[in-house]
Amino acid sequence: MPLKTFLFNRGIFTQIVRNVGWVSLIYFIGLLFALPIHIFMMSENKDWLIHHQTGRIFDIGSVIQFSLMFTLPILLAIFLFRYMQVKRSADHMHSLPIKREVLFLQHIVVGMIILIVPVAVIAVCLIMMKPFLPISLYSFKHVAIWFVSTVSMNLLLFSGAVFVGMLTGMSILQGMFAYILFFFPAGIFILLIFNLKYFLYGFAYEYYLSSSLNEIIPFIQALNWETERIQPLEILIYTVLTFMFYGLSIWLYKKRHVEMATDAIVFRPLRPVFTYGFTFCVMLVGGAYFGQMQQKMSWVIFGYVFSSLFGYIIARMILAKTWRVFSRWKEYMGYVVFMSIVGLLFTFDLFGYKAYQPSLNEIERAYFGDHIYFLENDEIDEENAFYYEKENIRNIYLFHQHLIEQRTYPVNDRRNVVIGYDLKNGKRIVREYTVPMNLYNQFYKPIFNSIEFKKNHYPILRKTNFEDILQIRIGSEDKVVRLQDRADIESFLAVLQQQLLHETFDETTINRSWGTISILYEKYEEQGIEWRKSYHLVEQWLQDRGLLQQARVTADDIAEIKIIKNTKQVPQYEWTPEMIEREKAKMVVHDKVKIEQCLQMATWGEEDYILGIYYKNGRIDIQSFSKHFVPPFVH
Repeated sequence: MPLKTFLFNRGIFTQIVRNVGWVSLIYFIGLLFALPIHIFMMSENKDWLIHHQTGRIFDIGSVIQFSLMFTLPILLAIFLFRYMQVKRSADHMHSLPIKREVLFLQHIVVGMIILIVPVAVIAVCLIMMKPFLPISLYSFKHVAIWFVSTVSMNLLLFSGAVFVGMLTGMSILQGMFAYILFFFPAGIFILLIFNLKYFLYGFAYEYYLSSSLNEIIPFIQALNWETERIQPLEILIYTVLTFMFYGLSIWLYKKRHVEMATDAIVFRPLRPVFTYGFTFCVMLVGGAYFGQMQQKMSWVIFGYVFSSLFGYIIARMILAKTWRVFSRWKEYMGYVVFMSIVGLLFTFDLFGYKAYQPSLNEIERAYFGDHIYFLENDEIDEENAFYYEKENIRNIYLFHQHLIEQRTYPVNDRRNVVIGYDLKNGKRIVREYTVPMNLYNQFYKPIFNSIEFKKNHYPILRKTNFEDILQIRIGSEDKVVRLQDRADIESFLAVLQQQLLHETFDETTINRSWGTISILYEKYEEQGIEWRKSYHLVEQWLQDRGLLQQARVTADDIAEIKIIKNTKQVPQYEWTPEMIEREKAKMVVHDKVKIEQCLQMATWGEEDYILGIYYKNGRIDIQSFSKHFVPPFVH
């Protein structure tokens, strides 16, 4: 009698349910506590109900929901196909009169049912309990979105874990590979970007790292479902990937040899890929770590050599399942030679990246700043760093040209610089450098002194109408003046604009400020401007209205000031009131005029003179003078 096979086999189904049915039970109980029970428990808490009246079901019991979502599908895949990873059970299962694809599909179908049924039951519970809630937390549409999103993510993770399970014969590696699979695209991108900065002078690694990498990591993207709207395209992509993983899995399953159970990689052609891929990733991690810690190319190379050797040995141990792998070095030496050639290609700039600079005529606007934030946040009402005036573009271009020609600088006292160009053809070029302060100031000064820079740096200068400004706070230490009268606001802002337009670069190089000027807008947006001690127009405006004493510390608040010449150059932050008292050679100032002079010139971070400022209320503040900027009576 001919042997018949069917897609559904009751014996296999019963065995699967006995082995992995507990996953469905755990999932159901977890979701039951995370959603229906939790909602009923909090139904008498009005604040909680109002906060969660958004329809976002993922925001309720999110810790339990996401914990189950990120673990159970992968555990299910491991236990469901555990029989493949054990030789005895693999021989038994594949000796049954069932075709391989039928056996595979029955496991897949049962796995999908185990993941879908608990979610479906909880969705029904949410719909049924909706009329009994004090207020409407969600609608039928919200429940449907939650159900579809949860199922799509569960099946994606499950299918991915099944796929990697076809490649390995060890359950522990299947779990590890499953998580690596979903983190790998973003992880390898970050590692490559981090390491390219050591070989490409001017490579703006932060610019590329600022892109939305979380969009390609399902785990992180799912966490955003608590607060963000779920996009249909996102679910469609997950569905396509799920079917792709299933298709690849069944193809690999039919080609997989039963006797490869317990092998780390069951397909021999993939073993070199695993060895060199693992070695390469570990090498990148080591290079990035030592480079970031030491900031020297010699340490980067050490990190590459040490980490690649370590990674190669570990990879060989995993494949051979023994620590005796120290006899095969030809493959590693071949890897070293190949990576050395790749490194030399970047070092000698055969692609012309380091020296590339577009012509001035191609540039539509230029970017100049100390970070890349405003490249992606070019808001009209916010601070920005794009320049359109030809003179500023030319100054930025000359600075960039100098950085290309002279690449070696001292290590100390350096500053980060980001230079970018938006070209007329729509392309964007971004470079990032670390340069010494003296060189930076040389090129930065003419840019800073331009009107365009000041309007970029101080958004208040771009305003001609102040009707949307509710309040201005001018504060120093524990003193603050609030301007709410419309006439006072407009008068003060007119003076502030004049002050900012006349601000010079040299005024900003010394860290001298009274406090902050905060501008509060109607939409509860706030802009802060440092209240520098050089802002004499602002100070005069406050003085004329009798507000200066309320806005900042004055000589009337000070009992005395003790001045010490810091001959040993002890850092200011190490000084204490006790140390000041122990100093014999110190000047004590009581005269109010001289105290006011000290307050005007006092700063932070200098080490030539130390000031002990003794307030009448008993507080003691420690500041300093620079030897280039001291009151005339200090010797």
